[in-house]
Amino acid sequence: MYVEHKFIKPNKLEARIYQQLIAASALKDNTLVVLPTGLGKTAIAALVIAGLLTKKDGKVLIIAPTRPLVEQHYRTFKDILNIDGIVAITGKIPPAKREKIYREGKIFIATPQVIENDILSGRLKVDDFILLIADEAHHTVGNHAYAFVAKSFKDKCHILALTASPGHDVDKVMEICENLGIKRIEFRDESDEDVKPYVAKVRMIPIRVELPEEFKKALKLLDDALKERLKFLKDHGVIDSINVTKTELLELNNKLFSYDDEVKYELIKKCSEALKLMYAKELLESQGKEVFLKYIEKLSLQRSKSAKNVVCDERVKKAVNLLKSLNVEHPKYPKLLELIKSILEKNKDERIIVFAQYRDTVDKIVNLLEKNGIKAIKFIGQSCRDGKGMTQKRQVEAIERFKREGQVLVSTSVSEEGIDIPAVNYVIFFEPVPSEIRTIQRRGRAMRGEGGTCYILISKGTSDEAYYWSALKKEREMKRTLRAICKAIEKKLKEKYGEDPIKKEYLEEKEDKEEKIETKDEKKEEEKKEEPKEEKRKLTLLDFLKSSGKEEKREEEKKETGKKKIKIIVDVREKGMAKLLSEKAEVELKTLELGDYIVSDRVVIERKTDEDFVNSIIDKRLFNQLKDLKKVERPILIIEGNNFSRIHENAIKGAILSIILDYRIPIIFTKDREETADYIIKIAEREQLKEKRPVSIRYGKRAMTLQERQKFIVESLPDVGGALAERLLEHFKTVENVFTASERELMRVEGVGEERAKKIREVLTTEYKK
Repeated sequence: MYVEHKFIKPNKLEARIYQQLIAASALKDNTLVVLPTGLGKTAIAALVIAGLLTKKDGKVLIIAPTRPLVEQHYRTFKDILNIDGIVAITGKIPPAKREKIYREGKIFIATPQVIENDILSGRLKVDDFILLIADEAHHTVGNHAYAFVAKSFKDKCHILALTASPGHDVDKVMEICENLGIKRIEFRDESDEDVKPYVAKVRMIPIRVELPEEFKKALKLLDDALKERLKFLKDHGVIDSINVTKTELLELNNKLFSYDDEVKYELIKKCSEALKLMYAKELLESQGKEVFLKYIEKLSLQRSKSAKNVVCDERVKKAVNLLKSLNVEHPKYPKLLELIKSILEKNKDERIIVFAQYRDTVDKIVNLLEKNGIKAIKFIGQSCRDGKGMTQKRQVEAIERFKREGQVLVSTSVSEEGIDIPAVNYVIFFEPVPSEIRTIQRRGRAMRGEGGTCYILISKGTSDEAYYWSALKKEREMKRTLRAICKAIEKKLKEKYGEDPIKKEYLEEKEDKEEKIETKDEKKEEEKKEEPKEEKRKLTLLDFLKSSGKEEKREEEKKETGKKKIKIIVDVREKGMAKLLSEKAEVELKTLELGDYIVSDRVVIERKTDEDFVNSIIDKRLFNQLKDLKKVERPILIIEGNNFSRIHENAIKGAILSIILDYRIPIIFTKDREETADYIIKIAEREQLKEKRPVSIRYGKRAMTLQERQKFIVESLPDVGGALAERLLEHFKTVENVFTASERELMRVEGVGEERAKKIREVLTTEYKK
């Protein structure tokens, strides 16, 4: 039985009750759908698009994390939907052409990065859209482009979010829901009765291998070196025990930079060494000696003291020499070969996906399989580090080849999400991953057919064991978290409606064959247009769970601020800050010749983080930038952060005094990005709202005074800065006199030595040649 709808092509979408119930729910409110891989999240998206476009006209945006997934969704929706104007948008389409496409198209599928750029640049008008669909919605956190797009759309249109696994952390799930304005979560797993008939069951089978004695000896040496560093950290009171995780050490490393203690640099160094040793241990335990030795080789090429200390540690040297002398391979490789051979012996046409964490491991597995007559295809990401990345074109070719003739696809994490890889019955993890999201996505590759088997290779007594159990525990926690949140929402809905309105509406309209998506009560609501207050502002998940007016107040404040929007021109390299500013101002991205933000026809702001400020002093970029900044009438420098520990405080003070006294540029110090954004907004408001000044780029075109022109010409001479140009003009009175002065005469001016005088005369007297 297939879905019948004017916007869905006949015999294209199987009618499944759970999908229709979820779609009905999603048509009512902003909904997060959590559904295992292979159970038709795309089908639900198609039902929601059809249902919403039946009620009102408008545009639809679908975002997906990668270009291959965008292309896949484009093909799928073109195949299912009976709607014209479905377009895939990628960064390869010129911006001007994209603007035209947005005006003419109906349904757009794109990566969030492209949409983020087009929102900031004003090419895409959010108000034109009635629906946003966020595929792989677990990305909607932090500073990700997903989060920016979600926040831009959430108060202006309907939202449907889709994921197989939002994570086990309550705060993260809540953040996803808040960013998307989610009011309802529809969660199903293998245990739900309405889903069971369609679930492809996957058996999880851990296969444990014993490390060879030689590996254990090398690991003991590395462990001794690691414990020495951890004991140093414990003795100085920065950790409570030497039994710490890599995550805890990473957090500690960030905290140590804020310490005032003189010993902090030693602590940072020891912490960095401990992290490197921990990582080296994991590589040897889970990947083998070749990957481990390559990592040590990379460390030996680094200049940092922590890297040198690790490589020069006698125990590390012994471990390296021991492994180099061995002709013993990690037992996972022969076990993997044995496993794949046994599968293919039963059915030579069987397809298998092998997941490995590292590209070096992928290469090694592919070579091993090919040497044994097995057709293996490499599939890795586009990143071109070490020249090993695969272009999008090569990725598509690899998948097509796997469909036609491949037996084994050996992949990194790039194939975990969404990409249309053929259904397989066997998935093999070369190593466990601690993330429940990635575990679910990898395992899901064997859920697209009739079900299958997932093998996980584990080195006994190593971090592999910990990661395996960690992922299983997190998955259980995720399910508990989602069910708890769903129950809380259901309780609040019952308090409001008396019963589950979605189920009631679905059952009432089930008899209606002409329209299976839109419900009778929804039609009545459309006709009556009841309670406009409810229509104006939909309650979010936080409203349900917190029952507090704080979020409502915050929204009102945002509306108040947005009445008179200011405009800020932002340099394209400051995209992160542009996101923050776009909440309170109209932002236009441009490539700026100087400065980072233009807030009026006279004020240009340069922003430097503490790290960038220090680096610009060291590499002497700072004063050239300041010289350029002086071309505008009112330049401002913002220095963000207060960690200047890399250079002596006198150098910092000297630079600050020079900026204020020599260049006469005011400095504003801020503690973080948020405070910087606040200052930029306030300066823009003062200039545009109070002073009524327009926003335009005028530097380089402002008429210079005669004195400025004279100084500008003299500054063009070699090694002549602003202060020296002034002294030369004060001494010689005219530009002509400066240019005709002899070396000896030039040397009478303070700051001009013999070498500088020679350079000046050389520029002025040497014949020009092309």
